[in-house]
Amino acid sequence: MRRLIMLALFLLVVPLALTACQPSAAPPAAPAEATEAPTPTVAATEEISPTEELTSTEEMTPTEEMTPTEEMTSTEGMTETGAANQVQVELISYEIRMPASLPAGPTEFMVSNTDTADEHSFAIEGQGLDQELDQTLQPGESGTLQVDLTPGEYTVYCPVDDHRGEGMELTLTVTE
Repeated sequence: MRRLIMLALFLLVVPLALTACQPSAAPPAAPAEATEAPTPTVAATEEISPTEELTSTEEMTPTEEMTPTEEMTSTEGMTETGAANQVQVELISYEIRMPASLPAGPTEFMVSNTDTADEHSFAIEGQGLDQELDQTLQPGESGTLQVDLTPGEYTVYCPVDDHRGEGMELTLTVTE
């Protein structure tokens, strides 16, 4: 990362320095008594050549040292964009797949019906909140639901027919 920053600074500073060192279009006239030959100027491209060391990406890939975790964490399936958390929710065969714990704050549930046969939907209740998707999702369809979560417990479920009674229900814990 430091090399990347240094390269960026180098690429920004060197052209500015070279521009400042370049003679202007009309150099001042030499005094008549001067007998020395003018000093030749060297073009910027002749002075600077890229180094192979900085163009190599092998040293800059942080993923080589990273190892994935096998267990599910409370933030798996969740990304933060701007001020809202985005949570991936998968509805399939009488099951809701999503994290069981989330942080408080503005949250966007990105709901996908990955079931091949049944329609599903998504609802959340608790802490004074009672909201659900505007539409029922057919197999393969997706929708989003935006809510502001406060700390506490919520019930997430599928409000279609008796899907909730058939196991499409989950307790969601929201933390500070």
